[in-house]
Amino acid sequence: MDLAHEAIDGLLTDYLYGDDRALDSLLAAGPASLRRLLAIRAGRAEPGWDMAEIVRRDRDDYRRPLEAQIHLARAFPDTFFDEVAEDPAQESALMETLEYIKDPRALPFLERQLRTRSPEYRRRALRGLAENGSADHTEAVAACLADPETRSEAVDTLARLGDVRAVGPLLREHLADDSSFARCAGAALDQVEQRIGGPLVPPVWRELGPAVFTAQAVMGVPWCVAEVLVEPGQTVRGGELMAVLENDAICQELIADWPGTVTEVRIAVDDEVPEGAVLLVVQSRRRIG
Repeated sequence: MDLAHEAIDGLLTDYLYGDDRALDSLLAAGPASLRRLLAIRAGRAEPGWDMAEIVRRDRDDYRRPLEAQIHLARAFPDTFFDEVAEDPAQESALMETLEYIKDPRALPFLERQLRTRSPEYRRRALRGLAENGSADHTEAVAACLADPETRSEAVDTLARLGDVRAVGPLLREHLADDSSFARCAGAALDQVEQRIGGPLVPPVWRELGPAVFTAQAVMGVPWCVAEVLVEPGQTVRGGELMAVLENDAICQELIADWPGTVTEVRIAVDDEVPEGAVLLVVQSRRRIG
């Protein structure tokens, strides 16, 4: 199906204004939809939409265009990579999409952008390598742990790559302090060790005592228990989701800060948790070696 630019612009406008049904027609139109969207986003063609209207409707002027690009790039990957090969100016559009696409053709772009001076592009490269990388990238990713601009993404990527060479760098970050980043490094270390069959050497632990999770009302509205995923006697890992609370406005997740053993689950009558009530108690411990 070969649609004129005007017809594709109309479908893109409908999708960006919130009509998800337009996506099927864009996909049916074939690679021309992707080429047109890339041309618009590169500034080579005038869009058929008003960005102010997108913000008014969606309150996010980037989400819908990027969503459209991801859907179309997944459907027509050959066109996507061919367009970038023909026009280097398209590389910025490519980089914001590669963390959502698994394709070996992504690797040269990701490897190059990992060395760029732009922190945002380095972060995007790391997120893309989490999807497309391999153990061959472990050392380059581990080097990003020293950069405050990229270390969070580096931890996540090392967890996904699951290479034994990540154990040492992640353990050093975990042992450095008791910050939230150290906890994230510990959670990533746990994922890597699970993949490689366990710790390389028996870990050394320090008991931290009970971690008590209480419910504090938000704007006076009490919490209700949406889901409890643990029970007394259960072992949890650092960063593991243990329970979900909700009220009229928002949800809250209870996450284990450190690994440990659940010793108590206390929920009020009818699953309502009054302010200050104890929901969970975890006898936690921290790895110190």
